[in-house]
Parts: sequence; C-alpha cells; structure tokens
Amino acid sequence: MVRIKGRSDGEETKKRIVQKAAQLFVQKGYGAVTMNEVCSAAKVSKGSLYHHFPSKDELFLYIVEDDTEQWLLQWTQKKSSISGFEERFYALGEHYANDYQNPLIRALEEYARSRALSNEVQERLARLYESGSEACRNLLQEGMDSGYLVKGDLDNYVIVVSGLLEGVGRVSEIMAVVHAPNDIMKFYREAIALLLQGIRAR
Repeated sequence: MVRIKGRSDGEETKKRIVQKAAQLFVQKGYGAVTMNEVCSAAKVSKGSLYHHFPSKDELFLYIVEDDTEQWLLQWTQKKSSISGFEERFYALGEHYANDYQNPLIRALEEYARSRALSNEVQERLARLYESGSEACRNLLQEGMDSGYLVKGDLDNYVIVVSGLLEGVGRVSEIMAVVHAPNDIMKFYREAIALLLQGIRAR
C-alpha cells in the first residue's frame, strides 16, 4: 500500500527531532549543542528542523516542558493507586527521588544562567516551575482540606516542601558517589517524616 505523506510524517519527524535533541542536551548541556548537530542526529534538513522549532531556545524549552508534563502524568497515575494522604506524601518524595538525577534539570539550570533571558522566556520558565510544583500544591491542599495538615499559607507551603525535596535531590546528587540509590530513597523518606512532624495537625 502506498503511504501518503502528511500529518503523520510531520509528527514522526518532530518526535525524532525531540528525541535526538534531548539526547544531545543531556550529553553536552545546552550551550554546547548546535542546531547543525541536531539536524545530523535526527537526519533532517535545516528547513525541516526550523519548520518545527524556529530556534534552539524553542526546541530546548519544548523538551523540558514535555519532560515536566510526563513527570506530572506519571505522578498522577501513581497517586491514583494510593489511598491515604500520608502514603501519598511519602510516594511524592519517592517520585522526586526517582527523578533527582534527571540530566535535563542540569541542562535547564545551565540554560537559565547562560545569558540574559527575554521576558517571554522568563515567563515560560516561571510557568515551568509552577507546573513542576503542581504535584506539591495539589497534595498539600488535599492535606489541609482533609484536616491532616495544619492550615497555613498554601503558597508558602509549596515553596518550603518543593524546596526541601529539590534540595535533598541536589545534595544527594553531590553525595551519589558514596551513597547507593536505596540510601537516597531513605533520605527522601526521612525528609518527609521530619516535615510531617512540623505541619501535621495535632
């Protein structure tokens, strides 16, 4: 059967570009990757690449936003199979733990520091952070609504909890040489336990 080129071909090309570009950003960081390299890795012409992504910024942000979306989707699926707020809270810590060495995070940090960013890019990065903290926000709201957690300023809670979990990941990454993955998971569980001691309703 003769296959007619059209939308499916375009989607397949875009998917291949994203996959190969993500590998390059992971391996080399944001700054060291060129669009020519992406063309070569994805086996596409410059015209095809720029048709889907008009700039390296756009390509990189698309990849990071998609990665965040996948992380949230995986969390939603995991959360739906767990009953009980405390169990969900520990599961959230484990979800962060499983992602603590995500190399795209390092590439994103490099990107954010690399140069002056336009207002549009700064807004997209802010939305990216807000999207990434959505898991914390929804779970904390659930805890306060159910009476399990002390009621407080939700925005402040989100900053403290997401900061704690991301901070544990940062330190764990530095200490990964001397600690096994099971140790890292234990650090996250202990962080959650300490946190709950402070905000659990008496």
